Amino acid sequence: MDRNLFDIPHHANLFALIYRAAVELYGEKCALAADEGTKIYGQQRGGRMAQRATKDGAPLTMESYLLYGEWADKNGHSKSEVAATQPVYCTNSTVCGWCEAWKKAGLLEYGKNYCTYVDKNLVKGFNPQLTLDINSIISQGGEVCAFQWNGFAMTDPEGYAAKKASLGDKTIKDFLYHTGHLLSAMKYAIAMELGNERAERVVAKALVDYSDMYGADMAQAVMEESLQDFIKADY
Repeated sequence: MDRNLFDIPHHANLFALIYRAAVELYGEKCALAADEGTKIYGQQRGGRMAQRATKDGAPLTMESYLLYGEWADKNGHSKSEVAATQPVYCTNSTVCGWCEAWKKAGLLEYGKNYCTYVDKNLVKGFNPQLTLDINSIISQGGEVCAFQWNGFAMTDPEGYAAKKASLGDKTIKDFLYHTGHLLSAMKYAIAMELGNERAERVVAKALVDYSDMYGADMAQAVMEESLQDFIKADY
């Protein structure tokens, strides 16, 4: 399986299919467990980012959080713009690749809670003392996803760009990795709340639906990817 085949839509729709399976099989209690899985996923990702920043001697500031992000939209599924540079750096996502994928697949209802929890928990996992405000969310009816990166002003964009360029792709993980991590975290949270047997049933149903959408090889690749340790960063 070519890892490069995986992209934002594959990640987005796995989330929604797990969430749908959780709701259809076990109702609200399982949906709440899936929400916890989203939080765990975000915090573990943020934790890996913090490990890399610390290893590089970078402070765990909001600037470092933005610099050490783990994904890149290499195929242009999303679009964003700067809304303000100071006193607080603010960005607006005008097109969201996740939201577009859910809309196309008819899964927006099951995908939108990802947006509720993931970004704030990424920041929490990176440094619990940082705060992110999200003032509107596309998947929940907003015109844009409006992010306010508290504690950071973009006073030196050239310096920031140079820091980002110096990191290159070494912080970036591909979307097979992220999709496997998502499966791992969601399954773990559902198992903690409802037990292993029910978690297995939710995952099995979601992967059948994923196979129908993307093929058995992709579903198998995600399942195999999900078995690794996602807490420890690889550098």
